[in-house]
Amino acid sequence: MEHPITEYARLVADGTEPAGLLHRAACQRHLDDLAGSRYRFDHRKADHIIRFFGLLTHYKGEWAGQPISLEPFQQFIVGSLFGWVDPKTGFRRFRQCYLEQPRGQGKSTLAAGVALYLAFCDGEPGAEVYCAATHRQQAKITWEAARQMVLRSGLKGKIQTRVGNLHDMASASKLEPVGADADTLDGLRPNGVILDEIHAHKSSAMIDVMTTATGTRRQPLVFEITTAGVGRVGICWEHHEYSSKVVRRVIEDDTWFGLIIGADPEDDWTLPEVWRKANPNLGVSVKREDLERKCQQAKHMGAAEPEFRRLHLGQWVQQADRYLPMEQWDKTGNAADVDTEALIGQTCVIGLDISSKFDFTAVVALFNRSDGGVIVHPLFFLPEAAIDPSRKAALPLDAWRRAGRLEVTPGNVIDQDIIYQRIVELGQKYRVAEIAFDPWNATALAVRLQQAGFPVVEIRQGFKTLNEPTQQLAALVADGKLQHGKHPILRWMADNMVVRTDANGNVAPDKGRAMDKIDGMVALIMALSRRHQTQEAQYQMLVLGRR
Repeated sequence: MEHPITEYARLVADGTEPAGLLHRAACQRHLDDLAGSRYRFDHRKADHIIRFFGLLTHYKGEWAGQPISLEPFQQFIVGSLFGWVDPKTGFRRFRQCYLEQPRGQGKSTLAAGVALYLAFCDGEPGAEVYCAATHRQQAKITWEAARQMVLRSGLKGKIQTRVGNLHDMASASKLEPVGADADTLDGLRPNGVILDEIHAHKSSAMIDVMTTATGTRRQPLVFEITTAGVGRVGICWEHHEYSSKVVRRVIEDDTWFGLIIGADPEDDWTLPEVWRKANPNLGVSVKREDLERKCQQAKHMGAAEPEFRRLHLGQWVQQADRYLPMEQWDKTGNAADVDTEALIGQTCVIGLDISSKFDFTAVVALFNRSDGGVIVHPLFFLPEAAIDPSRKAALPLDAWRRAGRLEVTPGNVIDQDIIYQRIVELGQKYRVAEIAFDPWNATALAVRLQQAGFPVVEIRQGFKTLNEPTQQLAALVADGKLQHGKHPILRWMADNMVVRTDANGNVAPDKGRAMDKIDGMVALIMALSRRHQTQEAQYQMLVLGRR
């Protein structure tokens, strides 16, 4: 007879149990490893933690006072984490877990039980386990669940409860909440870390500190648990993507456990069968009537749709009011590679958005295609001081620089001499019909470019000048005719872009309301506003023979 964890994995992998593709891939990985892996699945260790949960009781809601009985998918999670071992050492195989699941699947209960087990039942002398989050108050949610479990179980006599601390004097072990807003995280030596709501982390700093601090422990476990997030930049998306590659065996990482529970991106979020795929606890802690009510609201209130899909179906979404759908931005026609060498000698217009002294500057060259589409060749600049190697940024700035997608200018402020030189170099390769610029912070550079022989035109940032090119942008993206070559910084800015609207329905990019930078999109829209200049220049060359 198969072990229940393996039986569950088989039911998911063969499609008997409804699940998304990445959930199925994680279960198939378990089955593949049973068939051939240097690691061993120890049923006794898996059963031990499952029985441990049975000693704990629910403390709120309709099950308050009842023993915790893990559902099959929850048994698969904890059984996999604690059951897979290295046969040479007997220590756990998995050292990092990324668990992504919709609301209502018992996230706090599972995280709190794992925290208690690591702190007091893992056989680790002087165990240090931390419930960690961006703020200590957020971290206390899981910690408080653990404290309530202790107070209502047989652990009460063994574990002492204090304000912000659970500890066992006999083994010198403790469980505490800690936030990234703490004065210092130095000196921690955790064997267990519970990281809650990774999608809320603005950078990887907290995760990096806690992960590197586990180095002195024999079999540490970093347990990340989160709902799906908003936007595809940041540490949570990076771990989502890494987990996806691990479970699909694109990357081999035997120490990383990933489980992503949710509907597939192309699934119709209004269908009850899709709800079942994303909610293994449907009918238990997730009520069908509640999903029906929220789905009905999301159908008729646009702002409610992204949150319904993200929180209840596990689908990554954009900010509710973002202007450009990323599924359109990523269309094959838009994402086609750009061969800049093949563009040499062709005519372009340039959009120029000069940042404040400490931020992104964007230079976007725009070329017309014969089919009515455009080719986009963007350059991005950032002052060196903005890339601080002593801390982890929310954006992969250094990776963008290494890939040649971002040029870093020396010093603390943006160096406009370098911007000028790069535009001159563009003028040596391409026929620059015109340079469109926002006068804010760019007048001096525009004068200098004009003196060098470039036609420059000032673009005021109002509805009158930006409405038409902003709508052109949306149409080109929708038609798959904005060939951007998958430039990662431009994509990030496209994902950030929101617009403001006047009483007549005119639109323009809104830097004030955007969650993050959109300088590249503003430069692109300014270039689109002067696109006719490229067409006129091409006409002059072809018909009038003018160079």
